[in-house]
Amino acid sequence: MKIRGFAFALAAVSVLTQPAAAYDSPMFEESHARSVFAFGGALTRGNMHQSAVAPGVGYERNVVVGLGFQQFPFERGQFALGWEIGGAGRFGGGVTGELWGGAVLRHKGFAVAPDYRLGTAMTVGLSHISSTHRGREQELEARYGGNARTLFYLGPELSLSSTDAPEREIFWRLHHRSGGGRTLGNMYGAANANVIGLRYRF
Repeated sequence: MKIRGFAFALAAVSVLTQPAAAYDSPMFEESHARSVFAFGGALTRGNMHQSAVAPGVGYERNVVVGLGFQQFPFERGQFALGWEIGGAGRFGGGVTGELWGGAVLRHKGFAVAPDYRLGTAMTVGLSHISSTHRGREQELEARYGGNARTLFYLGPELSLSSTDAPEREIFWRLHHRSGGGRTLGNMYGAANANVIGLRYRF
């Protein structure tokens, strides 16, 4: 009985951890080099590391809603390299707008079951806002005597897609703005938001 249980566990681990390319499915073919996406979420009270633990961080009464476009002209193995542009509105502590753009490195994903794939990506670029948003961003600007208008942008992301609709993804992203150790705007941190979004690849 113990041997059977151990064999079953090994088989389950093998299925769940196989690279996506191991499955003969159109989902695992990189045929959609462009995408559009939309997301919504809430700004947090924590720094980037605290905000990455979405259930445990405190949240402001401020929300962010955004739209974006991606294109991936370069591929090598399981990786794709491209760029992204986007815009967002932030509401709650007043209304502010944000524009961002940057490079995106995307891993095409791993199978988490025969019918689903978990992908990862990271966006690195710049973010510009129309004005500082009330809350943590404004508080940090005052603390450092900085200017949070133009900062670095980071967007670590996890996505989930299925064989039934490989061109559609649901994703979680940490929408992060920072001065990068006072490199920009004399700011250390600025704003973080946990967002959930939908993406369509074509």
